[in-house]
Amino acid sequence: MTRQTLIYLSIAFLATACRMVAPSPQVHSGELDLRTFPFESGSAVALQGDWKYFPEEFDVPSDATAPTYLPVPALWNQLPLRSGAVDGKGFGTYVLDIKLPEETQIYSVYLPEVRTAFRLIAGNRSLVSGVPGHTKETTTPSAQGQSFTISAKDKLQIRIEVSNFHHKEGGLPNAPVFGLAESVQNYILAQSTMDLALTGAIFMFGLYHFILFFYRNKQREAFYFGFFCLVFAVRIPFIGSKTIYAMFPNIPWDLVIYAEYASVFVLGILFLWFVDGLFPRFIDTKIILYFSAYVQFMLVYGLIIKPEVYTQFEVVFQVLGIVYAVFLGIRLYQMVTKGLPDAGIFFLGYLILFVGFVYDVFLAYSGGGDSTLSQIAVFLFFGVQSTIVTLRTARTFRKKILLKEEFETINEQFILTNRFYAKFIPRDFLTHLGKESIEEVRLGDSSEREITVLFADIWEYWDIIYSIPLENRMLFTNSYLGRIGPCVRKNNGFIDKYIGSAIMALFDGGIQNSIKAAEDIQWELEKYNERRITFGYLPLHAGIGIHSGDTMLGILGEEERFESTVISDTVNLSSRIQGLTKKYGARILVSLTSLMLHEDLDTIPYRILDFVRVKGKQETVMIAEVLIPDIDAISNKKIENREQFEAAIFDYERADFVSALEGFRAVFANNPEDLAAQIYIERCEYYQTAGVGEDWDGVSAWEK
Repeated sequence: MTRQTLIYLSIAFLATACRMVAPSPQVHSGELDLRTFPFESGSAVALQGDWKYFPEEFDVPSDATAPTYLPVPALWNQLPLRSGAVDGKGFGTYVLDIKLPEETQIYSVYLPEVRTAFRLIAGNRSLVSGVPGHTKETTTPSAQGQSFTISAKDKLQIRIEVSNFHHKEGGLPNAPVFGLAESVQNYILAQSTMDLALTGAIFMFGLYHFILFFYRNKQREAFYFGFFCLVFAVRIPFIGSKTIYAMFPNIPWDLVIYAEYASVFVLGILFLWFVDGLFPRFIDTKIILYFSAYVQFMLVYGLIIKPEVYTQFEVVFQVLGIVYAVFLGIRLYQMVTKGLPDAGIFFLGYLILFVGFVYDVFLAYSGGGDSTLSQIAVFLFFGVQSTIVTLRTARTFRKKILLKEEFETINEQFILTNRFYAKFIPRDFLTHLGKESIEEVRLGDSSEREITVLFADIWEYWDIIYSIPLENRMLFTNSYLGRIGPCVRKNNGFIDKYIGSAIMALFDGGIQNSIKAAEDIQWELEKYNERRITFGYLPLHAGIGIHSGDTMLGILGEEERFESTVISDTVNLSSRIQGLTKKYGARILVSLTSLMLHEDLDTIPYRILDFVRVKGKQETVMIAEVLIPDIDAISNKKIENREQFEAAIFDYERADFVSALEGFRAVFANNPEDLAAQIYIERCEYYQTAGVGEDWDGVSAWEK
């Protein structure tokens, strides 16, 4: 049970304690001896028992002989009928003689509501609630309790003149309370305070369920139970000690009685909707709708007619209420037998509520006075409901934990799946397509942008492949590719395709990233060769071709098979440039137009290599060789001879083959491993003999 429930139950029991008065001696034949009663203990006396009764009389003399005696509390129309008022209508006077201690003390008398009107007389003091009269026209009804203080000793006579012409029930349904002034006033104050406290506590309980509903709007039972609590909280000031009069002294009596009766109907239908929300579809919705229509009719009916009419049907309402409660109890028991979650504890709470309701109906019928049992039962039921909310919240929390764990597992699997798919379709490729995940990719998705394409391949690949066992070929290829992949990624590129030992990598951050990646690949290959040489393997040489341009990235294939691809002349040209690296003995070749886009070109050692026309292209491309300092002696020599080599290139382009041949021979003499110089020597020697035509443009045509 939650802390909140314990607080509410404590308030309920405190309320019960405050309503209790000390066990008092019974009134016999209109007399009560209180000479030995311990007034000093702070206790008050409930003046219960047989009072003298004078029917159809007011202003009864103090020494008059009573024609009959009536029990207090009791109703005039209570069986067996002793009041003479068959239908509870009429007027009369109750008289009680009290023997008191000899010393003079200040006493107080408090009389709760008397349905319609009364005048309380003791000694030389009197007060009224409403205006008691001999007829309906001369009577002004009121449901407000009254009290006053009086100084007395030895004996005291209390007279209560009662009239009722506006309600089914007449008489004294509540016993007057008598005691020392301070004790009675404390009793009244405690009653009123606890009524207000109970109202506030139940109101807050209802507000809590409303908040619960607004945060979890699928929990209809929280809404209906919150509404039930609010109506019950509003009802409390209109019953019992009628604290509504403390807030609104001039509130009409008709409204007080209407609120007392109407709230019972509203509470009944709200409770039914609450049960339907708690256990959906277990009670036929048509029954609830029929009962709701009946309640609406009764609410309107009560506004139209007077209380003296609809209170005549109180017994009928009470019987219907018991039938309704029994029917609901049977359905709840069926829920228990079917093993519905929380049905057992809810049924237990309902039994407590049912007992309190039936007991209050019995007291109302017998005129036995007010009882706090129904309020205790309601608070116990609140505790049951709070327990159910706690259990369901705990189950919901556990479900959320399980769902969270399941979600995390699925999410982890999803992440792993995405990572796995990213090995087939790189994340960067999806980013270029504007997609968050592989699941968003659709056939035909594409994006056009300027991209730098890098091709890299091993010159000796096929020679090595054919020289090693079949089972080692894949291991060798993956060993090499596993070293160059990180070089691409750390320079903000991604590998789009593997073509045997060749890779095609894309860079979106400018030419400088691709050149840096190419340099890193060459250095990584040098490290790999050192390891291969220690095992007696041949060293590897990779040629890299780079070109930038407009590129179309997209998804090709058909509905059952997708593949990412790049379609562009840029791809074809970079592949052709890579194919020239082995012919020129160059590690890295770049189209000069792309190289000129480098942001720090002065920091890149390069030399213009040739004007070429590659296979399938009519346009000429000037290519440059990017040189890497200190990677090997050949590269250092190329850097050293760069200016002399480029001067010879320009002589060659002008068809000055004598000067060009002299320059190339000087470069070759200094660096016999420079294949490009050797190629140009052979060309110059040929053209010196064969000559060139007028259409000479110095372009070399390569068919591969």
